[in-house]
Amino acid sequence: MGSTSGDDPTVAVVGSYNVGLTMQVPDFPGPGETVIGEGFAEGPGGKGSNQAIAAARLEAEARFVGRLGDDRYGDDAVDLWEREGIDTDGVRRGGEAHTGVGFVIVDDGGENEITVAPGANDALSGDDVRAEADAIRSADVLLVQLEIGDDPVRAAVEVADEADTTVILNPAPARELPASILERVDYLTPNEHEARTLATDVDVENDGDAGGIEDDEKIAGALLELGVGTVALTRGGSGALLVTADGVESVATPAVDVVDTTGAGDSFNGALAVALAEGFGDREAVRFACVAGALAVTEAEVIPGLPEREAVDRLVETTR
Repeated sequence: MGSTSGDDPTVAVVGSYNVGLTMQVPDFPGPGETVIGEGFAEGPGGKGSNQAIAAARLEAEARFVGRLGDDRYGDDAVDLWEREGIDTDGVRRGGEAHTGVGFVIVDDGGENEITVAPGANDALSGDDVRAEADAIRSADVLLVQLEIGDDPVRAAVEVADEADTTVILNPAPARELPASILERVDYLTPNEHEARTLATDVDVENDGDAGGIEDDEKIAGALLELGVGTVALTRGGSGALLVTADGVESVATPAVDVVDTTGAGDSFNGALAVALAEGFGDREAVRFACVAGALAVTEAEVIPGLPEREAVDRLVETTR
């Protein structure tokens, strides 16, 4: 459902915050190998927080539901969300867990490897989410990811389903999910590896993380059979596949100079949520999201790379 009130589109994000500790390296280390880094940065991260910021920068009213520790990193998160204009009434703090931490290594080609210590994100419960049900019910779109447990994910999609709030699930990091979650998802946004993790029973020609477009179409079709409404399968620089019961469309992404791919998926998902909240058709929404994802990779680090609305609209028009 789109935003029909004439007010800003509203996106509720249930998910994670992690402080990101990022190191630039010439090449990724192998087992037992030490590589000397070429730079280090500390900054905010977490897929939930990143996607909320992405939506806010694209002129949506963004609401965040999640958990933080009582530590400096948690204070930094609250300060960031205040600057970005994000509603944090659904954020809880306290308990013994630390604020989540993510370790990111970026090589000279712009590719990245990420590990996460979830901390307070693991403490987010289904009851916590249900306590913030009004934030989800009154939103145009719910956006949720998998840096939190199945229990809060299930609670979020159940609340949204009951309220007819559009559900986007970004299944990252990849793990198998029960049908009770997938059947309530309107838009599933896996990359190629994540799609293969969810569609475990599909035989494909390429058993690696990425295969040909025919394999991707086959896997996306299998995800529809699991109860998902629509699949927007992201394929990096090749754009995305939009797969519905009516067929498959390939949506291109503009060619850009790649600096850091870390925030591409978060930018894509935040933009898709905003576009759907504004009432875009599926193809137009995915195109808008592809452009936002492309812009994100032209800057180093996630938060600096998340684009403002004017930049996305301009690139959409010039590459139409």
